[in-house]
Amino acid sequence: MPTLSITREERAAQPVLLIRRKVARADLQGMLAEAFGKLFAHGHKAGLAIAGAPLARYVSTGSDVWTVEAAMPLAQPAAGEGEMEAAVLPAGPLAVGLHGGPYETLCETYEALERWIEANGHRASGPPWESYVTDPGAHPDPADWRTEVCFPLEA
Repeated sequence: MPTLSITREERAAQPVLLIRRKVARADLQGMLAEAFGKLFAHGHKAGLAIAGAPLARYVSTGSDVWTVEAAMPLAQPAAGEGEMEAAVLPAGPLAVGLHGGPYETLCETYEALERWIEANGHRASGPPWESYVTDPGAHPDPADWRTEVCFPLEA
């Protein structure tokens, strides 16, 4: 089973720089790769302290076109530039699922999280995001990949 664990966590607000785009589901992987490249190149050039793995937040998911934010977590807030926007992931409770394996099976972890949220009397309070814990370039076998899926919860 790809869902390795599900926990409830309290987290502090997390400043990020993000690129928001509307994208066809089929083009998601390419969009994220391009956006992460731009974000991390800018962060390196500007000397920004990166505070974690790249992440994608799913603002809306329709049948064909999704609104997705590719984001780079920062140690301190930074100003946006061009299509990069400064934002903050909210503080508060999260349902956090650790997914093991390829991205194609992430839907199973999302489903497990949704069942866990309902079974534990919680309610989601915003769009979920994924943090890509494992760098596929450093670990080419998808069986080794780890992705953290986070759902904000009502307090």
